[in-house]
Amino acid sequence: MRVLLFDSNVLIDYFDAEPTVFASVARSVGEIYVVSTVLAEVGQIDESHATDLGLKIFVPDFATLSTAAVGGGKLSFQDKLCLAVARSEGMTCVTNDTALRTRCTEENVQILWGLELLLLAVEKGGLVAGEAREIGTKICDMNTRIGDSVLRDFLSKLT
Repeated sequence: MRVLLFDSNVLIDYFDAEPTVFASVARSVGEIYVVSTVLAEVGQIDESHATDLGLKIFVPDFATLSTAAVGGGKLSFQDKLCLAVARSEGMTCVTNDTALRTRCTEENVQILWGLELLLLAVEKGGLVAGEAREIGTKICDMNTRIGDSVLRDFLSKLT
């Protein structure tokens, strides 16, 4: 089983599309963590609700916060924090953010796309293909940054 760290964009997509998917993914693919400051930034889910959904809250220590506060570039503080936590804790970073994915790759941190995680949940028996199709389609309908070609590719892998 993997240990997953959700970035804000995937957290929002999953929560808006179908909040129960967190528990299905956690049972079949791996534990889901969210950095406390990312959860606070999103603002849609408080800590007790996150726990009820099957999410685990990761509270970074001062050293990790300091690491994330340094440097510029294309990454936000929250993105740098996700990178630092995933790297130090050996977690897989689940994000749709291209700049964060690039940095994770450069630093040998495992990554997954949000929709890719749904495919893994189907493969591991946590979701049936129809559920994943419905959730993935809803995510793509709500998140206009995910293009039609991404949705077509996702749907083709479900069959």
